[in-house]
Amino acid sequence: MAKTVKPKPNMEQSLEFIEGVKRRWMATVDAIVDPLMLVDKDYRVIQANRALAKVAGKDIKKVVGSHCYKLFAGRNSPCPGCKLQESISTETTQTYELNDVDSRYYEVATQPIFDMEGVVEGSLHIYRDRTLAKQLQSQLIQTEKLASIGLLAGGIAHELNNPLAGILLFSQMLLRTVKKESEYYQDVEEIENAAKRCKAIVDNLLDFARQQPVVTGEKNEVFSLHEALAAALRFSTAGGKANRFEIIEQIDQSLDIKATGNRNKVIQVFLNLIQNALQAMPNGGRLTLRSFISPDRLWNIIEIEDSGVGIPAAHLKKIFDPFFTSKAEGEGTGLGLSICHGIIEELGGKIEVRSKLRKGTTFAIFFPAPAALREVG
Repeated sequence: MAKTVKPKPNMEQSLEFIEGVKRRWMATVDAIVDPLMLVDKDYRVIQANRALAKVAGKDIKKVVGSHCYKLFAGRNSPCPGCKLQESISTETTQTYELNDVDSRYYEVATQPIFDMEGVVEGSLHIYRDRTLAKQLQSQLIQTEKLASIGLLAGGIAHELNNPLAGILLFSQMLLRTVKKESEYYQDVEEIENAAKRCKAIVDNLLDFARQQPVVTGEKNEVFSLHEALAAALRFSTAGGKANRFEIIEQIDQSLDIKATGNRNKVIQVFLNLIQNALQAMPNGGRLTLRSFISPDRLWNIIEIEDSGVGIPAAHLKKIFDPFFTSKAEGEGTGLGLSICHGIIEELGGKIEVRSKLRKGTTFAIFFPAPAALREVG
C-alpha cells in the first residue's frame, strides 16, 4: 500500500524557501572578489563577504559587530574622506579613495540601504582594488616625465659640452705648466677631475632619461674605494663648506678595499651621498665615513653616516624612485639617489639605508670584492 506524503505547512515551506534564497544570495556575495560590507549609522558592520574578512584577517563569523574602520583599515576612528554620513543624509551613492590598507589602494563606493519602511538604516560599502591601475598610471606619468627630461637633457648636454671642453683644456694646460711640488697642483687636478665628472653626469642623465642600456666596452678598472671616497670628500668640502661639521673617518688604510668598474661613476655616488648628508644637517653635525669587509669577504663596504634630520619611515621605500624627493620645491630633482642606485647595480652591488628621525641616516654601499668576482667568473 502506497505511503501518503503529507504536504508541508505553508509556513514551513516559506521558511525553507527564504533560507534557500538567503543561502544562494550569500554564496553569490561571497563569490564577489571585491570586499564589501553593510554598515549601520554608527559604523558597525551588519554583514560582510569573505573577501572583506580575508583583507581584515578575521573569521567571517567575527566580522559582524566590529567597527568598519577598525576592521578594514586598522584605524581607531573613521577613515579620512569617508562618505558614510553624507551618503545616509543625502540618500545618494558617494565615492572616495582609501590608501595604505596593507599597502593597497582602494576606490570606495558607499550606497545607502533602507529598511522595510523606506528609512535609511546604513549603507553598503564596496571596495575596489585600484592598486595596479594606480601603479600603471604612475608609470605612465613617469614615462612622460622621462621623455620630457630626455629632450631637456639633450639641450643641456649641448650647452654644457662647450664650456666643459674649455675647462678641461685649460686645466690640462695648467697641469703641464704647474710643477707637481706646487701647492696648487692638486687643486688644478681636482678642477680637471670635476670637469670630467660633470661630463659623465651629463652622459648619465642622457642614458637615464632615455632608459638606454649600459654601454658595452665602457672602461672598467680595479680601483681603491678609499681613494675614490677621499676624492669625493675633498670636492664636497672645498671652500670651507665643512667648517660647521665634525668629520670622522673610520677608515682602515691597511684593508684592501677595492672595486671593479668605472671609478668616476663611483666618485659620483660618494659625492652625491656626502652632499645629501651635509644638507641633512642644516645646523651642523657629525659626518662619519667607514670602510670594512663583510665577514664572508664577498663585499667591500663603505658607509656614509650623518647625524641629521633623518628620513621618515614612509619615505624609506621610495627614496630610490625616480623624481621622488623630500626636499623643498626647487631644491632637488629626485634623480640623485635613483642614479646612484643604478650605478651601484651596474657594478653588481647594492645600497642599503638605515634612518631614524632626528637621529640621522646611514647609507651602506656594498661593492663585490674583485677577488670574489674572479672566483665566481
